[in-house]
Amino acid sequence: MPTQTALLVTEIGKPVIKASRPIPELKEGEVLVQVTIAGLNPHDAKSRDNGLFIKDVLPAVLAADVAGVVTRVGPNVSRFKEGDHIFAQGWPPDSNTQGLQEYAVLDSRFSAKVSSGFSDAQLASLPCNYVTAAVALFDSSALGIPAPWDPAASSFDYKSTSLLIVGGGSNTGKYGIQLAALAGIGNIIVVAGLKGAADAKALGATHVVDRTKTPTEIAAEVRGITGDDLIYAFDTINPLETQIIGVEALSNSKTGKFARLLPMGPILETKLSSKKSAGFETLDVLGGSAVKPNTAIPLWQKVTDWLEEGKIKPLKYQVIKGLDVDAVNKTLDGYSNGTLSGQWQVHF
Repeated sequence: MPTQTALLVTEIGKPVIKASRPIPELKEGEVLVQVTIAGLNPHDAKSRDNGLFIKDVLPAVLAADVAGVVTRVGPNVSRFKEGDHIFAQGWPPDSNTQGLQEYAVLDSRFSAKVSSGFSDAQLASLPCNYVTAAVALFDSSALGIPAPWDPAASSFDYKSTSLLIVGGGSNTGKYGIQLAALAGIGNIIVVAGLKGAADAKALGATHVVDRTKTPTEIAAEVRGITGDDLIYAFDTINPLETQIIGVEALSNSKTGKFARLLPMGPILETKLSSKKSAGFETLDVLGGSAVKPNTAIPLWQKVTDWLEEGKIKPLKYQVIKGLDVDAVNKTLDGYSNGTLSGQWQVHF
């Protein structure tokens, strides 16, 4: 069986190493790509250091944001042909779909062509954060706002709907803003640093609240915009002790929904300044196309048009040249100790 060079997690809590692994075999509905871009995100550091997604499938390859050139097409794939440049979201427990290797196998349902006018690198910045934001907003397992393609969209009052995004400066937050604006949500309220306020508004935020304020102050500012009507909040960044920010702003009289990326146990309701008499749901978001296909498939089908229409804009990234094991470990270390953020890409 032909082999390839890859960076592997062979032991949890240890640096990734450079080694060989087989080039994956194609199955129905898949394409084989020669990887051009592998995008690293903070969850990759949690995989290496704590075993997130991969502890039972070692040795494991990281980087679920992938772009590459199609070299082979599996059975029942009609959307792509050899030579196409595509970008896709892999699934972390399946190393064959990950980017830190020369060749990867990608599910054609969770892939799209690189549009004219865009580079592989630009569009490799999308998959994980774009899909995660969409799952948080539109999937029935999370906030459950009707997606723009959902039949329920025709009767949903987006204009009168308010959404709070805590961590609007994160990449997932930025895609959340864009998707909310694309859907036509009337009040898109973002908690972020004021340095990023202009960027947030350019992406579609209607209001930006200073993240340095206390949860009570943030809630008061949100209520000045929404009254006691906020029922949708999405936290992209906070650990349990500060997730109270989003919950504090939810309605006291209507049942709210609080979606979060960091599931860390029950919300500390004793810290709330007022009682949520109608209660609220805490919803943990897992933004994988492979596990949320009902949301992901139409999302991937529409992304090319949205990019070309300017409704979705790729985000910034930093570059690592080649499969440089030391540079990749340094980047993962930076995610772990908080000195790095955003996406770092390996350019092959």
